[in-house]
Amino acid sequence: MCLTTLNHKKIGIFGMGREGKALKDFLSQHLIESTLIEIGEGNVSDLGECDVIFKSPGVSLYRSEIQRLIKKGTPVSSGTNLFMRLKNPMQKMIAITGTKGKSTTSSLLYHTLKYFGIHVGFGGNIGLPLIQLLKEDYDWIVAELSSYQCADFVGTPNIAVLVNLYPEHLQWHGTHEQYYVDKINMVRQAKVCFINAENKKSLEYAKDLSARFFNDKNTIHVENGFFMNANDLLFSTSSLNLIGEHNLSNACAVLSVIQQMGLDLKKCEDAFRSFQSLPHRLDKIAEINGVLFVDDSISTTPETALAGLKSFSQTAPMTLIVGGQNRGQDYTVLIDYLVLNRHRIKLITLPDTGKIVYEMARASGIETYYFDTMEQAVKKAKIITPMGGIILLSPAAPSYNMYQNFEERGNDFKKWAMLNFIEK
Repeated sequence: MCLTTLNHKKIGIFGMGREGKALKDFLSQHLIESTLIEIGEGNVSDLGECDVIFKSPGVSLYRSEIQRLIKKGTPVSSGTNLFMRLKNPMQKMIAITGTKGKSTTSSLLYHTLKYFGIHVGFGGNIGLPLIQLLKEDYDWIVAELSSYQCADFVGTPNIAVLVNLYPEHLQWHGTHEQYYVDKINMVRQAKVCFINAENKKSLEYAKDLSARFFNDKNTIHVENGFFMNANDLLFSTSSLNLIGEHNLSNACAVLSVIQQMGLDLKKCEDAFRSFQSLPHRLDKIAEINGVLFVDDSISTTPETALAGLKSFSQTAPMTLIVGGQNRGQDYTVLIDYLVLNRHRIKLITLPDTGKIVYEMARASGIETYYFDTMEQAVKKAKIITPMGGIILLSPAAPSYNMYQNFEERGNDFKKWAMLNFIEK
């Protein structure tokens, strides 16, 4: 699909979020005598009047309205795919996806490439909508792509990275199986793809690809506190100012891309040292009255909450706050870990998944509490967490039942943490 084919057309933009608004601005500047129709839940029937539909990421590809249009032959595309069609063919692209860690991985890669002096753009699910990157002729583009953007992705990234796969986004994709397939859709179109050798689902769903690996003893991996390239010692992992083994894994993905680009791996050490963690990702808010408050609101799966818990001392007393939108997650892996550590980890749960986790935890003998609000949860955490302990918000579920996004949830946690301190 090129721009000239969109002239004199009725174009529906389904979903006016960040990408939808950017796409509308772009099309209004470049099309001739075309009608742009904003479509939301209140006027879905207008889809039938459009010659072409551009679907925002939040609108499921599997909605009945979208599927009917596809069967009817109405072109259904996205801002991501339009960008892939219009970008300079000489411009190279690195596309990064995965259930968790893709934002940190893509941000760290972007930061590192800038350190090397490369003219690089950054966008997608984080940063600017990709369509806005057409304004400048970058040499490389780093694109973080969600499963929503990967599902109908059409294009050929020079390099793709699959950070990991865990069950997620059931409501959008319909089944976990479809979610995995949709994630892999983008990866299989890349010229070169890197897969996490330690992630079972990634290996399972990429088994038919000619993939390269990270976190493998024969490639980039971590060993005895050092980043290694097979048997070649690179530099200490202490250069990475990020908490948790999962972030070491993310850094290995970045180093794999750097190596593929022919850049000096050992020069990444200084780039890593200057990188700062993203907000709401194991973000140390403050130490208040001897208790450390940590905001990991980005955590939307049991696996990421587990990774958050393992990122701290295995002897420190902790209070974990979980709970959010119910997307059919299986909390067994998290409960099993809490059972093994019930002498030092207490649990506070919030709606909606909190009710499920609460019952599972109580049945397993874990000290557990259920509250309806973040205010109540934080105040209780402050009471039950001893000096030298950690209060960790790692919800293991999306935020949309109580908050607009994970940022709002993390900010609410921070507000009550600080207010409790002020009240004392």
